[in-house]
Amino acid sequence: MKKCLVLIAVITSFCIHQVQAADSFSVLRVSSPMIFSGSLGLRLGEDMGQMRPTIQVEAGVGGGRIAVGLDSTGQSGLGYGIKAAILRTWLAPIGVDEDQNFLGIEAELSIKQLLLSLGGYSLVGDGDDDWLVSTGIGIVF
Repeated sequence: MKKCLVLIAVITSFCIHQVQAADSFSVLRVSSPMIFSGSLGLRLGEDMGQMRPTIQVEAGVGGGRIAVGLDSTGQSGLGYGIKAAILRTWLAPIGVDEDQNFLGIEAELSIKQLLLSLGGYSLVGDGDDDWLVSTGIGIVF
């Protein structure tokens, strides 16, 4: 867990100098385990039609997530992204127990503003669920 937090901190600090050229975005998504969620994010650096460093925070009915990675989704044409994420379940998540922490990787693919996602997460700490597979569909604004 400490290694992953250090990795996220290093990636984030590397990208901080690019905040002046950051673009914000939001996503509405239906997914497992979070059911319905909304997220806010920042794409850092100048938009040159390529993948850019991204920080994203998401909250939903069944949990919340903080992700850091590279992203080009939701822009014109085909986009994709890969992000390291920390996910916390609460209330009534789909397929797993509430109040558990997971660490994993999420891949995203977009066609214009339609977003598809698939992720794999490992349990951090005590709990009944060792692994979590996350799937989702959403719209990028």
